[in-house]
This record gives sequence, structure tokens and C-alpha cells, in this order.
Amino acid sequence: MYPLFRTLGLVAALLAASEAPLADQTRSALDLQQALDLALQQDPGPASVRQEAEARQAEAIAAGEWDDPVLKLGAANVPVDSFAFDEQPMTQKVVGLRQLLPRGDSARLARERGSLLANAGFASADDRVLQLARDVSREFLTLAEQLRTRELLQDNRRWLEELVTYNRARLASARIQSQQLLQSQLAVTRLDDRIAAVEGRIITTRGRLARWLGNAAWAPVETTPPRWPELESWLEAQSLPVPPQQLAGHPALTAADAQVAAGERGVALAREAYKPRFGLEVQYGQRDTEDASDFAGAAVTFDLPLFTGKRQDQRLAAARARESAGILQRQELLQTLHAGLNAAAARATTLAERRQLYDRSLLDQAEETADAVLRGYASNTADMEAVIAARLDAIEAQISAAQLDYGYFRALAELRYYLAGGPDAAPAAK
Repeated sequence: MYPLFRTLGLVAALLAASEAPLADQTRSALDLQQALDLALQQDPGPASVRQEAEARQAEAIAAGEWDDPVLKLGAANVPVDSFAFDEQPMTQKVVGLRQLLPRGDSARLARERGSLLANAGFASADDRVLQLARDVSREFLTLAEQLRTRELLQDNRRWLEELVTYNRARLASARIQSQQLLQSQLAVTRLDDRIAAVEGRIITTRGRLARWLGNAAWAPVETTPPRWPELESWLEAQSLPVPPQQLAGHPALTAADAQVAAGERGVALAREAYKPRFGLEVQYGQRDTEDASDFAGAAVTFDLPLFTGKRQDQRLAAARARESAGILQRQELLQTLHAGLNAAAARATTLAERRQLYDRSLLDQAEETADAVLRGYASNTADMEAVIAARLDAIEAQISAAQLDYGYFRALAELRYYLAGGPDAAPAAK
């Protein structure tokens, strides 16, 4: 057996012996579910939207109530020369109460409109949670992909270092020229540059994750892809295009529906402005003169919305425009979500097919080719350039396979966002 093969066998044995402690280390690494839980705890976005919805809910209750009654206290017909209350029979002390009634059905409509806006806010908060899970999953899986790429490059660097050692031994025995040793050393240096580039991308991705995870973004990360069997089964059962009915119940659409309904109440509320607003008023007048009876009075008041051109008409036109805008925005949102759902499903389907191709044949073929060229080099039937090229092809195949794996799960993370409210949605976190 050639020295290189004996050395590689020894390295493989050492790596196998170290698998157990490495597994213990990964148990304490941050996994995707832990990252999602931590992000949900630390991100203020959903909580702020929910607080705004609670404020709208409180305002809706207040909007449905009547105005406070008005108490009137005063004096009438007081003589200015003496200011006496018992001198003139018409002088009286007056107490009155006035209550304005809601204009038509405006109180109920205002309460319903406010409640619908509050519901839209709560649904928007749920959508923010889904967006947070999607964004964190995407960045976390990108980081895991980069870490896996670095691991593959480091493993292959050790292989090339063994090749350099092997070439030194052959050069010392005058079996090869120094050019072949230099070629293998150059391959190691180029691989070092790639590892450094990946390290830079890892740091950048950790920096983006720190937005949601804080210092935990710099902790060790579990690189094993998540398990989403329900979603994978759903994807296998689908044919493109995915029908828009799969989006039914999505929080973003729920919020848009509530906004449309609130717009309808806004139009109805604007129509109520054409009705008069009634008020009730009662008062009692006490007289202090002898043999003078006290006075009591009651009245009904109402305004006259006669000049509506620049007030009620304009407000109704504005309400109708807002209602139309809400309907159009809802339609645009549905189209956007449907397009995103189909794009994610198509991407996941394509990546799944390519993953199968790599698993079935491409990875094995690349590795077998690299081993065959290496055996040819050991028997002087292949040159060093071919050995390095074959090994680099095998490295690229391994990295491409890793990119396909993590790209596939990033596409599934997108699908989890779009299907969160659908009948076939997988759980939000598992």
C-alpha cells in the first residue's frame, strides 16, 4: 500500500474515533427551534403591533358609547340693580340636563369599525411572527450551510496536505519533479483562500442573526437540517401551480379582510352623517318669590345637515375611496402571496430533484473519479494537475450538494410562511 493511502487510512480512523465527543458538543449547539424561540422572545416587532391592536380595541369600545350628559347650572332673569332672587317673580335658579344621542346608527358602526381594525392588528401581529420565523430560519440555514461548507473545505484541505506530504516523500526519492510538489502546495493555498472567504461570510451572517438572537448568534450552531416531514409530504402531493385556496386563513389575508370590512363600515358611517343628530334637554327653574310656582321645561334638539356638498359628500367620497383601496390592496396581497407560494414550491421541487440526482450518482461518481485519478498518479499514469482537478471537482460536488440541501430547507421555510394558515400547513415550529 502506498504511504499516502496508509496515511489517509490513519486520518480516517482518527476522525471516526473523534465522532463521539463531537456529537456531545453538538448537543449543546444552538439549533433552529431554539433560535426561533429566542428570536420570538427578543424581537419587539410582533409585541408592538399587538399593543397597537389592543389600543384600537379599547378605542372601539369608547367609540360605541354615547356622549357624556351636560349639566347646566345658572340663574335667569336676575335684576341687575339688586341681584335679588326674591324681588321679581320671573327670577329663577335653573338646573338643566342635556343628552346628545348618536347620529343614526353611528355608535354601533363606529364600534364595529374599531373592532375590525383591532382584529386586523392582531392578525398583523400573527403575520409578523410568521415573517420572523421565516427570516430567522432563512439566515440560520444560510449560516448552517456556510459552516458545513467550511467543514468540507477543511476536510479536503487535510486530504491535500497529505498529498503534499506524499509528494515530498516521492520528491526525496526522485520519483517526481518539484513542479508536482509546488502544484499540490498551490492547491492547499487556494483552498486556504476559499476557507478564509467562507469565514468572512460566516461572520457576516452571524451579524445579521444578531439582530434577532443577540449574543447567541455567535454561539456554536447545529448544522443538521431540520425535520419537516409534514411539509415534505405536502410538497410531494402538490402539482404546480398551487391553488390560491392553500392560502386560506393566512394572517396577512385575515388582516386585509378585516381592513376591507372596516372600510365598509366606514362608508356606512359616512352615510349616517346625512341624518340629523338628536338631543334631549330638560331643566328646572326654582323661583323664590311668594306664590310663584317653579318652572320646568323639556326640549328636543336636532341639527339640520342641509349643506352637504363640502362636508358629508366629501367624507363619503373619501370613505368609498378608502374602501376601494382596501379591496385592491387585498387583491394585490393575495396575488403576491400566491406568487410567492408557487415560487417557493417550484424552487423546493427543483431542489429536491437535484438532491436526488446528487445522492444517487453524482457524489459517488465525483469521488470515484478522484480516487481513480489518484491511483493513476500513484502508478505514474496520471499527472498531478489531473489529481488536483479531480479532487477539486469532488470538493465542488460536495459543496454543491450541501448548498442544495440547505437551499431546499430554505425553500421549505418559505413554504411554512405561506402555508401557516392553510389546511395542510405544518406546525409553526417543531
